[in-house]
Amino acid sequence: MPIFFIESKNIINDTAYITDKDDINHIVKVLRKREGEALNLCDGVFDYKAKILEVSKDRIKAVIEEKVLNQREPQKDVFLFQCIIKNQKMDIIIQKATELGVKTLVPVISKRVVIDISEKEEKKIQRWQKIAKESQKQCLRPYSPQIQRPIEIGRVKDFLDELDLLIIPYEKENKKTYLDIHSNINRVGILIGPEGGFEEEEIEIFKDLQKVRIVSLGKRILRSETAAISVISIVMHLLGEM
Repeated sequence: MPIFFIESKNIINDTAYITDKDDINHIVKVLRKREGEALNLCDGVFDYKAKILEVSKDRIKAVIEEKVLNQREPQKDVFLFQCIIKNQKMDIIIQKATELGVKTLVPVISKRVVIDISEKEEKKIQRWQKIAKESQKQCLRPYSPQIQRPIEIGRVKDFLDELDLLIIPYEKENKKTYLDIHSNINRVGILIGPEGGFEEEEIEIFKDLQKVRIVSLGKRILRSETAAISVISIVMHLLGEM
């Protein structure tokens, strides 16, 4: 059964009030829930098993019957800096990044990005956020990743103050690996290139920065979406978050 996020302020004593219009529509029209039926809720800290008391156009009222500590949200933060790729492939990355526990997703514009979203940026972000939210419900995470506005590749450096480590897979790198993620690392960034990969001058931007690890993903060249899913999975495993 899907889990629905609810703000703590909408839980009063043992009563929960669902007011998000998309959630109400999903519960009533997709799941066809009625009074007396069960709902799974989460406020980011606790999971709740609830029973629907009332359904109206503007809200669903439910009584909380069980409350347990939520343990599905990763304790360590992974930021995905994903160079924009073609529509369906980008959708897949957002979906899988959500399932794997990415906290923040930042679309990146590099020289070999072939998709121009400048004229429809707002609609794209809304669409991507909707995909993330749908995936969040499916995998029972309490939160979906925050999808930020696209940035130029050079601006990824601006995030280094927030990160303990930035991993950049690069097909021409054959020396370093990403297996040196230590237990004291809590915030990891991953920068994934577009179809066609990075220009050498783009890699030069990051080459000598202290927190950056430019790594090889092995002997085979991976598609952008394959690289993203693979590296997120490995990083989450090494962080103890799988």
